[in-house]
Amino acid sequence: MRNTTNCERAVEKYTRNIGILAAAAAFVGFSSASKAEDLLYDWRAVSPATTPVPGYVPAPFVTTGTGASALPTLTSSQAAFPGKVAVKIVGTTPLSPADLTTVFGTPGITVNYAFLDFEGATGQATATAQAAAIHAISPGTITGNFRMFPGTGDTSGIGAGPSVADYLASGHHMANEDLYPGSPFYKNPAAVGGTSSSPNIRSSLFTLPINRASYVTANLPTGDKHIPYVNRFNNTGNPALQNGVTGGLPSFTTADQMLSRGDFSALVAHYRLRGADGYHLLDGGVVNYSQTDFENDAKAGWSGLPAIANIFAASDHRIATLDTASRVDGNIKNNEASGVVYSGVYSLSQANGLGKLALLVSNMDEISHTLDIQQKIGGKNILPGSIPTIGAGKHLLLDFTGSGTQWTLQNPGGSAVFTDTAGRSDVGVPEPVAMGGVGIFAMSMLFRRRRAK
Repeated sequence: MRNTTNCERAVEKYTRNIGILAAAAAFVGFSSASKAEDLLYDWRAVSPATTPVPGYVPAPFVTTGTGASALPTLTSSQAAFPGKVAVKIVGTTPLSPADLTTVFGTPGITVNYAFLDFEGATGQATATAQAAAIHAISPGTITGNFRMFPGTGDTSGIGAGPSVADYLASGHHMANEDLYPGSPFYKNPAAVGGTSSSPNIRSSLFTLPINRASYVTANLPTGDKHIPYVNRFNNTGNPALQNGVTGGLPSFTTADQMLSRGDFSALVAHYRLRGADGYHLLDGGVVNYSQTDFENDAKAGWSGLPAIANIFAASDHRIATLDTASRVDGNIKNNEASGVVYSGVYSLSQANGLGKLALLVSNMDEISHTLDIQQKIGGKNILPGSIPTIGAGKHLLLDFTGSGTQWTLQNPGGSAVFTDTAGRSDVGVPEPVAMGGVGIFAMSMLFRRRRAK
């Protein structure tokens, strides 16, 4: 494993004893903190006019022959979002030399990020060649391609994804893994005939993407960026999670097993707490779920909890854990099997040097669970029994202050967060529709991507 930013070295003894990230040869975390960058993008946000929620960086599509059309948005982004200017390179062929010069060589515009979308059997090779051509003109532009990430050790899928070696050979310096609940690139829950050990459908949708993000963070080279593609639901190409038809598309209907809007916000919060530098939304994947709803819910997870945001603002913030298992009800279980996951961030300088720790604990199972955290976080212990019972389907925020070698819980019982659960009976659909009607399907050629190939 390789170092990156925003976290600290995991406790190796704990890792060896209970098998956390057991597929990894050695679980190395992070040696220094970095300022949270809030790199927030949306596949539909291609200009200021198509970006409904403040804080999202519009990134225009660029295809062969259209480089000049991106300049107005790049110019406005240069002023509004310096250091975050980005483009999306889509299509089946790389950009021409003229397009590359226009997009990446125009004086006064610095393109910081290029999100490539070359898929299929030859897609990654095409993306590598395109990245090299971009870097020849603009060496500082950080490139990434969809589903290119250092995934060595990741067991969330049905087969091996890209390895660390694949990523290092790609020429990219940005991990763009697919955090798509419902995707065929993840194990399906046993309730629909899959191999996941999760206790229900909802917990599988929730924990497996978190596990993937954790491995990517742990494997990522120092200085590289971690900006995953994120959905609330996406069953494209996954017949196991298609039990109906809505608007002519294969849909998934469930009484209470969809991730609600609150669950999705919690999911994004876990991604940040596990090392993501930002995210790139695709499409909500839920009927009558608007782009504005989608952007707002993701942003609520990213920065909507002051206790977490305040610690991230500290110059010495560290991520608390990347563990993919924990002691639940007295037994070591992986997140997938228990449906329970905790993530956090801490600073040892806050609270007048006593230290602050915030943990987000989620339980997507149908029954309540207890949680004990055995390893030290920032050199301090959380006493057994101090974490409250986590109710079925709940998310708790736990706020700690340091006291000597201990973390002392400041909000006994925890604070319930992301409590909107009504959407667990919503209807899930494949990309590209946050459907208000079938008419949006006509736009699919514009937003078409992420198909299983």
